[in-house]
Amino acid sequence: MLRRNRSARGFSFLELAIALLIILILTVVVILVVRGFFASATKSAMEVELRNIQTAVDAYNIKSPDGVWPTAGGQLPPPGHHALIDFSATFEMGNRSWSFYPHYITKLPRHWDEGVWRIDSAALVTIDMEPGDY
Repeated sequence: MLRRNRSARGFSFLELAIALLIILILTVVVILVVRGFFASATKSAMEVELRNIQTAVDAYNIKSPDGVWPTAGGQLPPPGHHALIDFSATFEMGNRSWSFYPHYITKLPRHWDEGVWRIDSAALVTIDMEPGDY
């Protein structure tokens, strides 16, 4: 009569299914953690660029001889409205021309050419985009 050695029999289907389930759960947890990390990183990047653009807008206005703003007309919009930031806005001072980019911001922000960077009547810079889409 032949006897089988118990240690040579391998894994049962139930043991393999449980191992695969554990691997699947760990994979899902890792994916969710990584996605959350990148979502907070993009939100932080957007906040940093908002502060940088706000500082550049304020500096542009202070430095310009007539108090112009980096908008198409050089003025702030009326209360309750927004104006697009004109990243190619310039003003003349003396015999020199000063441009919003590259003199006040050295690197164009993400989505700079998509019409999402705005300035309101109180000279506050906003971006018309969700942090997750940034």
